[in-house]
Amino acid sequence: MDFRKKLVTLLLALAATAAGAQPSGGSQKLPVGWFVTESAPKRYEASVDGSAPCEGTRSASLRSLTEDANGYGTFMQAFGAQDYRGKRLRFSASVRIKDVEGWAGLWMRVEGPDPKQPLAFDNMQSRALVGTRGCKRYEVVLDVPKEATAILAGIIMSGTGQAWLDGVRFDVVDASVPVTDLLASPPVVASSGPAGLEDAPVTVAKNDQLPLGRVGDVWFNHGRVASDKPYTRRADGVWVSILSEEIYEHGIAVTGTYGQRQLDLKVKAGGPRTVIDGTWGGETVNILISSEKLVMRWGRLTRELARDKSAQVDGSCNRYQEKDGPRVTDQLDVCGAAQTTRPPPAQLVIALLANGFKPALPAQSFPIPGPPARSRQALDTERGSNNGIATQ
Repeated sequence: MDFRKKLVTLLLALAATAAGAQPSGGSQKLPVGWFVTESAPKRYEASVDGSAPCEGTRSASLRSLTEDANGYGTFMQAFGAQDYRGKRLRFSASVRIKDVEGWAGLWMRVEGPDPKQPLAFDNMQSRALVGTRGCKRYEVVLDVPKEATAILAGIIMSGTGQAWLDGVRFDVVDASVPVTDLLASPPVVASSGPAGLEDAPVTVAKNDQLPLGRVGDVWFNHGRVASDKPYTRRADGVWVSILSEEIYEHGIAVTGTYGQRQLDLKVKAGGPRTVIDGTWGGETVNILISSEKLVMRWGRLTRELARDKSAQVDGSCNRYQEKDGPRVTDQLDVCGAAQTTRPPPAQLVIALLANGFKPALPAQSFPIPGPPARSRQALDTERGSNNGIATQ
């Protein structure tokens, strides 16, 4: 069957089975070739819906059945890759969502001889759909290598809510259409200016050592976070430290282990501010980055810094400071992709946690004065001392 016939068959199957479906919840007939997979049984339900389609007369719907925000479900299909080997394939559809707490998006995966090692993959995690959104056409684009055996595609939802899918298309496209492959080496992105969470990033040349963004002294790109315990990104998208701690990125959610503490955060961006909230080590985390201030809270620790608009810093950075009179008592620079409307969630979280929630003096600054010494023993540098500093 050639490509056009396959496409027509898929669309006709979707419309025909939708027209004959009965409103009986999970027992509704699904379009031929489509099915539901989920992280645990009875958490998600797929059906057909004719109430408000984006295109045509019917939509397929994926809906959460529980309030558990940790699960995921996908409405998907799988087919042989033989017709698309050596080609660039675009999967597109019209999608709308309602009350999605977590994230949703289209996804496509190209499998080879080993299903555990996908050849190409994208689930829109860098442009996840959250909340309630009206009809819009989205797409994922992947190259299909000659060794490909199967292609899987559909819509995924993590957490709770409902998503609708229609107008499904599979198109072979030429090289002028960029791939969205998360397993490929994407171009490095830098910020267009310091004032901006409102400005879109600018694409620059790819270089493994070229920073994509920076928080304090911790820089990152698409494959590395250069903190004191560096993290690197594996081919499967998992970030792994030199201590073998793993951090996972699921759309706006960042989970895993950092500093031997369990991590469960969400990165909410896309407007004039970026908000990160959740828990780390059982303590509540709340971080706010805006063009005016930076606030970092974890349990009882708080850093609250105002942006210094007069600071002479690199053009892609915002400098945030706290002062006690003329003295700077805390300082942190947020640069590049870390302060754009689309920061990479995992890298941003790792970089912020690596800087910590306690005030940090800027380099080459005088220490904050302490209380006066009230005894001779406090100045004794001959007993129990370390480099001339009393170890009381």
